[in-house]
Amino acid sequence: MARKTIRDVAQHARVSVGTVSNVLNGHGRVGPETRRRVEEAIAELGYRPDTIAQSLIARRRASSARTLPPNAPRLSSVGYLSVDFITRIDVLPHRDDRITAESINRALGGPAANVATYAASLHDRYPVHSELITALGFDADSEWAVSELYARGVNTIGIDRRAGQRLSRAIVMVEPNGSRTIINEPLELGRVNVARHLGRTESPQQADQRHAVHVEGYQVDSLADELKQVHDLGVTTSMHAAGLPSHWANADGFRRLTEIFGLLFINRELATRIVGMPGRPRDEIVAAMHDLLTHSPATQTSCQLILTLDQEGASYLRADGSGVQMAAPPTQVVDLTGAGDTLAGVFLAVWLNGEGPAVALQNAVAAASEAIRHQGAQGLDLDAATLATLTAATEAPVAFGGRAASKNAQAEA
Repeated sequence: MARKTIRDVAQHARVSVGTVSNVLNGHGRVGPETRRRVEEAIAELGYRPDTIAQSLIARRRASSARTLPPNAPRLSSVGYLSVDFITRIDVLPHRDDRITAESINRALGGPAANVATYAASLHDRYPVHSELITALGFDADSEWAVSELYARGVNTIGIDRRAGQRLSRAIVMVEPNGSRTIINEPLELGRVNVARHLGRTESPQQADQRHAVHVEGYQVDSLADELKQVHDLGVTTSMHAAGLPSHWANADGFRRLTEIFGLLFINRELATRIVGMPGRPRDEIVAAMHDLLTHSPATQTSCQLILTLDQEGASYLRADGSGVQMAAPPTQVVDLTGAGDTLAGVFLAVWLNGEGPAVALQNAVAAASEAIRHQGAQGLDLDAATLATLTAATEAPVAFGGRAASKNAQAEA
């Protein structure tokens, strides 16, 4: 008889894999009735936790043990969780080539998982109840990933699980200049399941908490119509551009995004397509995006835009014409994978804890600039103390336009 897995327990108890993990490890909030069902399922199935997953938790329990304030803000990151197979190569292979890499390493990945992990990593100064809403498989990789995320302070809610399904995988090929080619499997979450989860977890006791629902671009098509319901719950909606389908990459698509989301993280490549300005200098792209924002429905919805500009830093733009520019420190690039995810996760954690956008942007740019010096989307071992050191070494952000044109944007924020 096959050994019972954590997914068998979850299915038997009619809960998520993340909930079973919480019961096993004493992490997170689990109601008495839910805990009873999980414990009964464990006993009835004779489940024994996977020894590899448990050893991962045991090794990292000291560093991952944390007590978050009950009124800490909440971040729900929706989308990919994957196992990344990362290899460094001299140049991308051609057809029929056979090449040898230095190594092929396994790592945790997926844009939504990266955002949730980096947000959770700052708990000492910027505590966030970070959760990942994703698809989980019925395989050892899923069990490993849930345990890894738990160790990093992220609660995993698997809302899409089917018999025979395994965790998504991605192949990441990194060249010497840090450029990467990513091959990932398709993943689209069911919109009804996500909306039901978010609605179920809101309660009057949580009404005074700041809550953001962050969606990667891959999921926008399936979730766009549901985000109005999320907004009606008093939740901030946020998106970053990873995987956004090409039909959004125009002025009309951008205007619709400003109606759906309160925060938009748009990278330089997508911005140039939206405004039709390929190859133009940074300042022209920023000005064109700012103009589009000020003439969009964002003037009514108060959408805010974070425009990431590769190694030139990032800009924060408001629909009232004001903004903040943050330069990136000089950095030797090792791997660009996940830089935008890092920036979004850190920005959200700092901003949800009540800091102004200039402070959030300065911290986010500092973290992303350091992340690209490490291999893999989660290669940077980030904590609040490390982030403070990185941020102290950066230039102060500069505010412009609107009513707050100040040389020192932190004072304005």
